[in-house]
Amino acid sequence: MTSRLLRLPAEIRSLIYEYAVASDKTVVTFRLDPYQRDCYEHAIPPPLALVSHQVRAESLPAYYSCNDFILHTESPQADEAKRWLRLNADHLGVLRRVTFWIRYVPFQNDRASSQGAMAVSIYRLTKGADWQVDNDWRWITVVRKPSELQGDTNFMLEKLKYVAPEISEETATPDDYATLMTDLRSSYIQEKVTS
Repeated sequence: MTSRLLRLPAEIRSLIYEYAVASDKTVVTFRLDPYQRDCYEHAIPPPLALVSHQVRAESLPAYYSCNDFILHTESPQADEAKRWLRLNADHLGVLRRVTFWIRYVPFQNDRASSQGAMAVSIYRLTKGADWQVDNDWRWITVVRKPSELQGDTNFMLEKLKYVAPEISEETATPDDYATLMTDLRSSYIQEKVTS
């Protein structure tokens, strides 16, 4: 017997899926610390995807297109994010928003510890469109923003504008995303060391 959900027109089912799988929290692709669970959600397919093969096939594209996925650029979280990319390779083409966390590097001070991260994002309006850089960024921590942070984020946004087209192709692979993550992090560190 066919469920009532599957008897609905595809357009209505699509709207239901979008409503059901959109997270109120930002979705991270790495293991969360206990204190982060109030603000973030781990990137696992929604329970709705376990109902049937058809519901899974119809709901997962909505899940990947409706949510903002965070990729951390520093290990060990970067390794987990890269693993997530490989496991979800079939759905990378429908992602609509990806945020990269880049750990802040203190300005020419070997003793200062890095106690925060910059969050810079790319988005696309429709499936298959080119990635665009969101000029808004966030400081991820409760520690006061360092004075040079605006310059650092300006550098990161410009770098992201340069490298984002590399993953705009429909054929972009998990390795392409991983390379972008590595390039962002290493370029930032090199910029800080040579400034």
